[in-house]
Amino acid sequence: MNVFVSLLAARLGDEGTAAAAQDAARRDLPAELPRFATHLEMHRGLMLARAGDAPGGVAYTRAALDALPPEKHSLTLRLLMAEVEHADG
Repeated sequence: MNVFVSLLAARLGDEGTAAAAQDAARRDLPAELPRFATHLEMHRGLMLARAGDAPGGVAYTRAALDALPPEKHSLTLRLLMAEVEHADG
């Protein structure tokens, strides 16, 4: 659940709630779910982009996505990447 709280809070610009949810999710996520861990890292990139560092946010998000094997990429991850690329701070 914290993965979804993280995304919602990141989209709303609530960095404190997003960071707390990300930390909680990291503690609870099993290693067998790397896609969810990638989501969390991408949420941090979204927060950077929305806070005004669009290039840094895109780079952070791209690095998180690229660290996941391509066969594990999902439509949701690709859509999140596009969202970060178009975030306007």
